[in-house]
Amino acid sequence: MKYLKLHPWNVSHKKAIEIQERLEKSIVLKSSVKNPELIAGADVSYTKKSEIFYAGVVVFKLQTMEKVEEVTANGKVGFPYIPGLLSFRESPILLKAFAKIKSEPDVIILDAQGIAHPRGIGLASHIGLLLNKPSIGCAKTRLIGEYNEVGREAGCHSPLTIKEKIVGAVLRTRKNIKPVFVSPGHKIDLNTSIDLVLQSCRGYRLPEPIRQAHNLVKKTAMDS
Repeated sequence: MKYLKLHPWNVSHKKAIEIQERLEKSIVLKSSVKNPELIAGADVSYTKKSEIFYAGVVVFKLQTMEKVEEVTANGKVGFPYIPGLLSFRESPILLKAFAKIKSEPDVIILDAQGIAHPRGIGLASHIGLLLNKPSIGCAKTRLIGEYNEVGREAGCHSPLTIKEKIVGAVLRTRKNIKPVFVSPGHKIDLNTSIDLVLQSCRGYRLPEPIRQAHNLVKKTAMDS
């Protein structure tokens, strides 16, 4: 896959925020997804006491969740951990992995935030812009926003709001299991994001693409 070079990565904390504020204006929240066939999951893993980290991308057929392709990449961490600026830490290694993918996905899903972010551009949105692909954030924890209690059945969801603006949904993917936090990343709307997350779950809390991407990078990190 090819990706756009929208800005440099070796920047200061202040410059990174300026870049986010500029890029946020380019995010599209209308769905360009029509009958998607391939969906990719991506994740990053770190090793203890090391500056090396690992990215993995796994591509699946959406209808059957049959694995089509998987790739990994590794490299040195080049940006500190700063809440709200995770994309500047993890995007470069994720792009290195995506560059190896031959089966170009129609949608990308990440264990990260989309627009449910203080500046409206979490890692999932940033990656969507860089790859010019529909992207979805499906995080295990909330970064920002308010919501009401979610019903206990799978498929129940509650709006996630920031100052009364809906930026995502708190979605129950399994009965009586903790919900996930879904927010559109880029070139997709919230309802389509929810539908695709539910469609790609296979009996687990997390959708299969990001669950298997997580397992892949953890194994790669342990074997290195």
